[in-house]
Amino acid sequence: MKRLLPVLIFALHASLALQAQTPVQEPATLTATRTAFMRQVMADSQLLTQQYERALAKVETEVATAGDYEEARAIRLRREQLQALYAGTVSSLATPLPLMQARMMGSAQASGETLGGWRSNGSGAEWLNFRLMPGSYHLEFEVNMSDAPVAGSIYASSKFQPQQTALFEFDEVTLLGIAAENHRTFEIKRSTDEITFTTVRVGPLTFSRNPVTLRFTAADGYPANIIRIRNLRLVPVTDAAAPVSTATLPPTSSTTAMQQASATLKDAIDTARKAAAAKHLDELNDLAVTKPALKGQIDAELRRMKRLGDQKTGPAGMHAITMTGGGFSGFEDISDARLADEEPLSGERFKVVHEGRTLMVRLLWVDCAPPEEDDEPRVKRFAKHFDIEDEDVIAVGRTAREFTASYLHDKPLRLLIRPDRDKDGTMAALLFLPNVGLYQNVLINHGLAAVVAPAREKQHSAMERAFLATLSALETAARNRKPPPGAWALSAETNGGKVP
Repeated sequence: MKRLLPVLIFALHASLALQAQTPVQEPATLTATRTAFMRQVMADSQLLTQQYERALAKVETEVATAGDYEEARAIRLRREQLQALYAGTVSSLATPLPLMQARMMGSAQASGETLGGWRSNGSGAEWLNFRLMPGSYHLEFEVNMSDAPVAGSIYASSKFQPQQTALFEFDEVTLLGIAAENHRTFEIKRSTDEITFTTVRVGPLTFSRNPVTLRFTAADGYPANIIRIRNLRLVPVTDAAAPVSTATLPPTSSTTAMQQASATLKDAIDTARKAAAAKHLDELNDLAVTKPALKGQIDAELRRMKRLGDQKTGPAGMHAITMTGGGFSGFEDISDARLADEEPLSGERFKVVHEGRTLMVRLLWVDCAPPEEDDEPRVKRFAKHFDIEDEDVIAVGRTAREFTASYLHDKPLRLLIRPDRDKDGTMAALLFLPNVGLYQNVLINHGLAAVVAPAREKQHSAMERAFLATLSALETAARNRKPPPGAWALSAETNGGKVP
């Protein structure tokens, strides 16, 4: 058991190793980028540590019930160590929303770190292309709301009366169908005096993309009030980790339960660390383009990141996790492929280029509408699935083809390819994108593809079944979304079969 604690704080150690290797004098921009990376690693590590601590609690109960009180006491001490590990660090895990990076709208004004000037409806601040690790967050800020001085001012008119509450909104600005899920409307109450600031928490909100555009606005104008807002930040949700199911903790073997919990936690930490490291590398590459004068320091940081990755992942690197430990044994793992220059055949069939080879790929478990009329069986099948007209199928197919061509253009692609090939040599694959995940999920979420269940006689690993279950759940959510996306918007069940 004593070996488990270093695994729990693996990501934190990685960030501290980077900090220890950092020169004392370096550009502020690079320091800020590294600080954001370390903050995200700590947030992911804290969430996973709490999940592991809950698993230990179950093991402790079972061991105590079995009468092994010394072992139960040792587990209790370990839990107390884990609980103390991040004590008092919640504020350090927050991602600030700097006003200096925000675009002001309407009458809103930023004065230092304070946001004010809420005289008109729609006034507020917007953060364009804000880099944020996907996950769940609460919006937190401090606010003071008081009455504006009215003597001798325009507010002396009875038309302008101080309000006791003010209505505000916070949104993720996106054209996707999920926009409504990250819309929050909330009230701010009048303060007891003009100097006391109250902390407000809104959410949670779940962000699945990076970067995102965020908007904080007033739902009405408040010219007779002075509303000052400061310290806007996004705090990761650390209390959402579900406890490990007792079904995974056999009561007769605490050792087996500990091993299972440890293995699950290690895989989760590895995944979180890789996501945070990928974001950090993206930011370094952006800095290399926008700040060429920092090339020397950025190159040194990239080398440190590479050395750190080599130390933690071993000779097999990140490939080994998916190939041997993720339930995809036998799949060929291809990284850093690119979409071929020629137009995709359809939304789910296209060519990729990798190390001089051109490969024809089709996406596993999804089917996009054909973009041409020469494939009548697929047209009929797709029309039946979405309950749309045959002529609409072709339009959806062309949209899916254009979407794939645009979405995958010039992005690094990672493919897990089945060992067996189609008769024409096409390779069936799972396609992953940095900071996005499985591309099949994207097509389903946009209503541009249908889930195709595999033949019943084929055997699939638990990991493959989990991916299929996720795809089916996303399809159900897309069909029921208001307004529905893609082909679901043309369904006979929606708007009489046509988009209004």
